[in-house]
Amino acid sequence: MGAAVVRRAAAAAVACTVTLGALAASVVVPPPAQAATTAVRWWGADRYATAAAVSREAFPKGAHDVVVVSGARFPDALAAAPLAAQLGGPVLTVPPGPLPAVVRTELERLSPAVVHVVGGSSAVGDDVVRQLAPLASGGVQRVQGADRYETAAAVATTAFPSASEVVLASGQDFPDALAAGSAGAALGSPLLLTERGTLPAATREVLTALAPARITLVGGPAVVTPDVQQQLRALLPGTVVVRLSGDDRYATAAAVARDTWETVPSPLLASGEGFPDALAGAALGAPLLLTRRDCLPSATARAFTDLSVQDVTGLGGAAVLSDAALGSTPCP
Repeated sequence: MGAAVVRRAAAAAVACTVTLGALAASVVVPPPAQAATTAVRWWGADRYATAAAVSREAFPKGAHDVVVVSGARFPDALAAAPLAAQLGGPVLTVPPGPLPAVVRTELERLSPAVVHVVGGSSAVGDDVVRQLAPLASGGVQRVQGADRYETAAAVATTAFPSASEVVLASGQDFPDALAAGSAGAALGSPLLLTERGTLPAATREVLTALAPARITLVGGPAVVTPDVQQQLRALLPGTVVVRLSGDDRYATAAAVARDTWETVPSPLLASGEGFPDALAGAALGAPLLLTRRDCLPSATARAFTDLSVQDVTGLGGAAVLSDAALGSTPCP
């Protein structure tokens, strides 16, 4: 995905709370981006085929580990992107029913030793797991909890025994968590989930165990209230809490990209109106920006300019990501 440069905020030495969304109001807005130099599309006939296409492009030589999540329900799937990056494999999505032929074919090509299923049987059914088992030489391992918060905590406990940074986002919707997951995947940081106004017990427990130096809270105060920030400060008084946010999901994703990468010559671009295609891309640890279906939001266009974008890889077919949006046609 190009030579993206990962950076860290310089103020990590002192415990504080920084709200980048508020700071953005005092920054001069740059001119709209020019159309990207080139644009390509990774896609399939549906969300399952698109995830398989992303896997083929990113892992042409196969993968030892593959992460499988529900492509129909987002809550348990959100924490999968940093897990897949940590394991060095792709995320594939499955429906509630039979394993799609396109997913089976991709798993046969990848020839994994282990398939890691994220989520309980209500997210990825036991029958699907039985169909997955013969496709992994070392079998299937399920990572789950009683709810979305416990599942994300279980992923963190399983794959991240230590982490200097944790990414935190709302578990009640997917857009901010998609951008958070891409940052976590790039930085080797787990993604934990929170309720709007209360830090769940499972999330508290993992944060206490990890005691990270920094918590990156993704999303504005309407999505995750200041009460959660106060609870974080009380739980871990020595930890820096940085909030990354914007006026909407597109601006928030742009804020995450600016904070995580110095330049982004080749970002991924996915719909901000659905989760499966963006989730498959977030697992690659590459910069992920979001768009409307039919046009490029102004916040994303400004990020193209700020981050020196040269070419874009779109995720998903024209039904979810139009040629106009992929070609940087601005929204009215």
